[in-house]
Amino acid sequence: MISFSNIDGTPVYYWRSNRGNTTPRTWNCTQSFYDRLVVWIRDLRSQSEAYGSVSYLVSAGFYVNKAGQHGAGTAMDLDHVRWSNGTTSSPLDQAHASGTQSIRRRYLAVDASCRRRFRYVLDGWYNSAHADHIHADFGDLPPRCVKAASSDCKFVQAMCNNFIGSNLVVDGDWGPLTQSAFDTAKSRLGVTGDPHTTSSVWMSMMWAVATHGFANQAF
Repeated sequence: MISFSNIDGTPVYYWRSNRGNTTPRTWNCTQSFYDRLVVWIRDLRSQSEAYGSVSYLVSAGFYVNKAGQHGAGTAMDLDHVRWSNGTTSSPLDQAHASGTQSIRRRYLAVDASCRRRFRYVLDGWYNSAHADHIHADFGDLPPRCVKAASSDCKFVQAMCNNFIGSNLVVDGDWGPLTQSAFDTAKSRLGVTGDPHTTSSVWMSMMWAVATHGFANQAF
């Protein structure tokens, strides 16, 4: 395990017991997971540069003394992102359920940036336990879209609803309506290849989704 208080220079704070607290905090994870976090935040900075720099992140935890990926030091719970121009994306405030489309699209952009570098990403659509944070971990790498995985399917359904107006039920069931909407999204984004079997294709698609989300642009 290594200890850190920032990811590639960006501070990571904890707000669960003191909202708005910017006191430095020490976190722990494996070196390999931290290295992946560095790649992830550099993606995030590049995709969202119109907002300025990423001023800070807020997390609910990395290594946690319990079973699973958190206990292995290979997971992140992301609560909040703030940029230097004052823009935020706040899973802590359940931004996925916001009545404002641009806020939901920005949440999906952050979500997609995580899915580009991590295989298992659990968000507010996945279940109520993740309504206030986005969980990302090292399980079952490399990144790709698995139709049978509820976490992936619900993300795709929410993505299609918010960017192409699909009006899908976000139920985690990859049926013909979800497939049709996904094919439309892929086509409009110019994605070729199979994102279910080829990691690079899924990663490219997630880059495109994040780019549109931060720009508040439909596909």
